[in-house]
Parts: sequence; structure tokens; C-alpha cells
Amino acid sequence: MQGQDAKDVDSIGTLNLDKAKLSDKERALLDYVKVLTLEPAKVRDGHVERLRQVGWNDEEIFEASFITALFAFFNRMADAYGLDYPIGGWLPPERRAAENRR
Repeated sequence: MQGQDAKDVDSIGTLNLDKAKLSDKERALLDYVKVLTLEPAKVRDGHVERLRQVGWNDEEIFEASFITALFAFFNRMADAYGLDYPIGGWLPPERRAAENRR
């Protein structure tokens, strides 16, 4: 919906970044938000410095960090209240195929 190729979205959604057509700048950002999401205590100055080296500025890094933190919060609240994934949202390719067979 935002102009990214659906195959790239699937590659990112399934953590198979080798297949996605991404710039080094985009890959660095995804590496950073993955660490921030899955192992936030392991984020170090070096992560932020790498983002700067590939062209992200401090305001963009702050925004990416903020949005990542908000999504973590929203996902935890949805889990706590038993909210399910919205119909019509992105699904992994295998699950999409299963839904289409129904």
C-alpha cells in the first residue's frame, strides 16, 4: 500500500531479508529496529553510529526508535487483551495461502 513491492514486504515480514531489494541504509535500519525490538538491552552506541554512517540523521533515528517502541507497546497491549490481527492485514505467505484455500 505504501509503494513497496509485495515480495519485499513478505521477505521483511518473514525475516528473510536476503531476498528483499533493500538499500544498505534500509538494511541498517531494519537491523537496528530488530535489536531494539527483540533484545532492547543490547542496543549500544555502535548501533546508532552505524545508522549515522549509512546516512540516517539523529531526528530520523529518534523517530525510528520511537515508532519501534510504540509498536512494541501496542503489540503487548493487544496480547494482554487478546486482540487478534485485523482481517485484511498482512499475513505471512503460508498463512495467506491457507486462508485462500478455504
